[in-house]
Amino acid sequence: MTQQTETKATKANAPVVNYRQLPPALRVTLKPYPEDFHMPILVGLMPALAALADGVTYEYCNGKIHHMALFAFILGEQSDNKSVIDDVVEMWIKSLRKEDKEVRDQEDATVKHNLVRKNNERGQMAPDECVRTVPITISVAKLLQRHINSKGHSLYSMESEADTLLKTNGAGSWSAKYDIYRKAWDHALFGQDYMSVNSQSGNVEAFYSWTICGQACSFLKMYGNENATNGLSSRTMLAEMPDNSFRPMPKFKKMSEADLQLVEDGVNTLRAATGFKATPRLKKAIDKWVEEKRLEAAPRLDIIKDIYRRRAGVIGYRCGMIFMLLVGKESNACIDFAVTMAEYTLQNQCRLFGPLLKLQNERVRDKMPVATVNENVLQQLPSPFTFDDLRKLKGNECTDGSLYSIISRWKAEGWIEKTGKSSWEKTPALQSCNLA
Repeated sequence: MTQQTETKATKANAPVVNYRQLPPALRVTLKPYPEDFHMPILVGLMPALAALADGVTYEYCNGKIHHMALFAFILGEQSDNKSVIDDVVEMWIKSLRKEDKEVRDQEDATVKHNLVRKNNERGQMAPDECVRTVPITISVAKLLQRHINSKGHSLYSMESEADTLLKTNGAGSWSAKYDIYRKAWDHALFGQDYMSVNSQSGNVEAFYSWTICGQACSFLKMYGNENATNGLSSRTMLAEMPDNSFRPMPKFKKMSEADLQLVEDGVNTLRAATGFKATPRLKKAIDKWVEEKRLEAAPRLDIIKDIYRRRAGVIGYRCGMIFMLLVGKESNACIDFAVTMAEYTLQNQCRLFGPLLKLQNERVRDKMPVATVNENVLQQLPSPFTFDDLRKLKGNECTDGSLYSIISRWKAEGWIEKTGKSSWEKTPALQSCNLA
């Protein structure tokens, strides 16, 4: 089977949510669209819903307290109806846009007043009110200011054309904020200090979600340099719009007033949710899923799956939290939704980010000194050696999963070859490395 055929098969077998079991607000949101639009719409919508539910915290499987933040990138070619993502998101964040407009109008009025004021007239101070929907092209200083004035709320960006973002990349719209995005996903501290009083200084807990739509070329520019290895890729949900090649124009239905009311009720429910939420069933289900993926990856030495399974579990959990808040309980459907979104995220991350991660890891290895701790351990092993031999050397320091990662790296470098189910032998290439 060729790689292209394999990719098509993977896409065809991608998990889908059970439409009939979705919360009413999500079900009516998807109702106007064909079935193959449902997963891209849900993926694109989840970060907006996480921003609406920003008052909620929960305990993840590892015991850490998490906040609600999600990132999503939706791929689609020209005229692939990516605009439906924009339409759906705008419907859900309408109340935020309305509130933000009032503050922005005050800001504009202040700027106009200060431009025409007399020399002896004191300038007006800009309002320090909360604006939660910000353009993705926002500067670092402005993003910091919006965070300082956010009163603890999450910010959110929707960008329907990734090229708009990339055209201003040199001005810091994307590359200067890699670290901020990662911090925002983890609700970690970010800030800056400047001497000038005209520059924005301060420290704040980053809290930010975004949805970006774009073509494959934009996707590669955004993630093809270092973002597959720096942690941003594993924090990003992915979906592709359905193939539009030679397809009749899809017909979208209109939503009824009753449907729109259900969406508004959903918005109000998410915005009203606050405080810590105990979710024992979600925790148990996602913990089980993450472990299942580890057991799948380890025997195959699949480092790509092993890396992406970890945060895919977090993403699925947060999607499950949104479902739980909308229905008010950890139902069986809620658990199924969380696991499905985790699996869908993992499969797309491995398929789309996996090749980029592998390429970037190879480039890093080429620049590193040859002799590392793991390679020195290899010198201490007999040839052939077994997994138990390695466990005796490193077992107190590493889990079995980490040991499989070590073996995978050696195998990728061509230093060992597999000789049996759990045995390997060193290759002549290892001797040429002259390891200490």
